[in-house]
Amino acid sequence: MNLQVKQELDIRQTGPEPQPSIQGTAIGVPAFGLLPGEFAIRTYLTNNYLTARDGGRHSIDAVITSATTLGPNEKFRVTTFQPDFAIIQTLQGYYVSAVGAGGLGGNFPASQVLQTERTSLADDALFSLSGPGIGGGSNIRTFNGHFLTTLGGGGKATDAFHTDATAVSTWETFSVLKSGDLGSGYRYAIRPAGTGGPGQVVNFLTAIGGGGRGSKNFPAMTHFSGLFTDSQFTLIKLDDGSYALQTANGFNYVTAVNGGGLANGDNLHTDATQIKAWEKFKIADQGDGTYTIQTISGFFLAVRPAVLQTTQGISTRISDPNAAPQIGYTAKFELMMIGT
Repeated sequence: MNLQVKQELDIRQTGPEPQPSIQGTAIGVPAFGLLPGEFAIRTYLTNNYLTARDGGRHSIDAVITSATTLGPNEKFRVTTFQPDFAIIQTLQGYYVSAVGAGGLGGNFPASQVLQTERTSLADDALFSLSGPGIGGGSNIRTFNGHFLTTLGGGGKATDAFHTDATAVSTWETFSVLKSGDLGSGYRYAIRPAGTGGPGQVVNFLTAIGGGGRGSKNFPAMTHFSGLFTDSQFTLIKLDDGSYALQTANGFNYVTAVNGGGLANGDNLHTDATQIKAWEKFKIADQGDGTYTIQTISGFFLAVRPAVLQTTQGISTRISDPNAAPQIGYTAKFELMMIGT
């Protein structure tokens, strides 16, 4: 790697300047900088998390795929690096690297394909993260153009990876999920927690038509959609810590009708052009890779994954997100950043 580029990257590891709380502007993912919060990477086939064993500093079985719950070692920081690379670090600051910059499988020990010993940047620590796609899946490509493969689809405490794939299948597919700080001005896709695995119906919150719909063209939102442009929302953090959800058209916002508290029917609009009380939502990290979305009235947003009808499937009247499954609702969501 060019030394000047490397030095510039090291200087900018602290990330971009904080973005202001603004209306009407989508800032998007920066081409060069530390992204807010952390990321969890989950295998598609087994829903296991990638773990940096002991938080890093290993050359053998440094990254494994046996975890089923999210802890500190399953969280990573991601830095974007022009033109289309990303740097993945453990919370202890170690770089994830692919030995030889990728292309290893066959007789090469699978336990050594990924390592977490680096404390300075090199080409083998550069990856390309592609996605999420229509179903929410992403893939991870090494510096030399090969794809990261989870052996067995995940669930392995040793010999977990190859890096010699030249095409994407289910073993090369991941859910890259947000954790912690969401920043401001970044675009996200939002789906009910626990969805998106093999054979499951795709569920993403979607502003029909990209926004601009109210009671006259009800419904405005659906929770049964693939991840298309209309399923992308720009989260704008406001001075009080709440968020406005800007729709894909770039100038409308999601409104909880009456400020929330409506069990079904015409309870979400997408035609607001200003952020007022009903356009404010508290989005809270639950510490397990999920978030709750709370309206100004104190009630929570929830969906009924088994109910296809939009009019009955979305609620803004859930009082306890943890109890929502008892009445058939999901009130916790997974967020995927668009453009990482």
